[in-house]
Amino acid sequence: MSEDAHKPMFNLGAVLRETGIKADTLRAWERRYGFPTPERTSGGHRLYTQREIETVKWLHARQDEGLRISRAVELWRSFEVDGKDPLEELTYPSFVSATTLPTGEGIDELRSEWVEACTSFDEGRAEGILNQAFALYPPEAVCLDLLATALAEIGEGWYVADITVQQEHFASELATRRIESLISSSPPPTLAGGVLVLCPPGEGHTFSPLLITFIIRRSQREAIFLGANVPVEKIDEVIQAMDPKLVILTAQQLHTAASLRDMASHLAERNIPSAFGGRIFTINPGLKDHLHGQSLGDWIRDVPSGVDRILRDPIELTAPKSSTDETKLALANFLNHRAQIEARVWQEMSEKEALYDNIAIANVDLAVNIIAALELGDIAFIGHEIDWIKGLREYRGVPEEILTDYLAAYAEATEDLVGVEGKIITEYILEVITGERAVSS
Repeated sequence: MSEDAHKPMFNLGAVLRETGIKADTLRAWERRYGFPTPERTSGGHRLYTQREIETVKWLHARQDEGLRISRAVELWRSFEVDGKDPLEELTYPSFVSATTLPTGEGIDELRSEWVEACTSFDEGRAEGILNQAFALYPPEAVCLDLLATALAEIGEGWYVADITVQQEHFASELATRRIESLISSSPPPTLAGGVLVLCPPGEGHTFSPLLITFIIRRSQREAIFLGANVPVEKIDEVIQAMDPKLVILTAQQLHTAASLRDMASHLAERNIPSAFGGRIFTINPGLKDHLHGQSLGDWIRDVPSGVDRILRDPIELTAPKSSTDETKLALANFLNHRAQIEARVWQEMSEKEALYDNIAIANVDLAVNIIAALELGDIAFIGHEIDWIKGLREYRGVPEEILTDYLAAYAEATEDLVGVEGKIITEYILEVITGERAVSS
């Protein structure tokens, strides 16, 4: 990027026109996250650089993928910590414009009204807003720039305790129902090469794969969504009946990325091409090197072109990274001692009269993520999950020392019960506590 890209030259209006972001949203990002950081004129007006404009576009693209803005900012900063340029690591599609997928103030206002209707549990008004949006804009624009972005905003609101889980579920149900209706009313496909879309075992988040199915259908290619939590052992009969040319797998969580890996390996053994995507692969870019199949990229808008590319020019994939003997040994011994570790932690935290609401839930969450990280071959993959829990506790007023005490108790119990075989687990948890954790590869 040229030196001019770092010169403060653009006022707020120019940024809003270029990015499609609302002024209130941009000011909220600056206030809450210190991101971006425009300079001020002598009169107090904001001046942005071209790079800051590109940064805002990048963050907005991550939101469209389903990330909360807080997680998108964390992802940007994690790249910077590693000495990488986020604009080069993850891109946004430069081809998207108001002429192809209309955005701007109109659809932004409709999105805000839809969020307000959903948080008020006003189903009739929410449906009316969607009807208006579909009358004004192409269905892809409404699905991506209204529904997907709105759900990301609502998810962020839940994370910071501004929105209840009931409000989030209500909005998600309305959005899912509308996407399902659009899929069922899609015209017959005209392109050869059917695509199967599914969630691996344990994955219950269906909005993104439903949206992927709809976007592929809109490109006039056959696409079938199998639903959530599809068992590996049940996939063969579906493949035999449908004979798909490509299977798309989605995962939003670390432990479902591990089950996705098993599904992708199962498909590879049968010479069936697979591709994958989802929130967890945006948060942990290194995960893609540990799986069979091809990454779909970082934006749902790119899915049709990505599918066309895979089917037209299939490439010979390199073998995914395998777990080391140290990682395999740590996993086996952790599984053998998991129940004892959790019992020890429960006892110690009770003795300290900790205010932690539910140690049982915390034990399950941490254990499944440790297991998944070890199965995937890198204990550092749990780092982002722990960061997420830290932020969640902060917004809910739980003192940071409670989580620190819990992690310390977990590390001590693991060291005592698993011993040297669990060293990579213990050391990583201690690095998290001291703030010196490694970044996943």
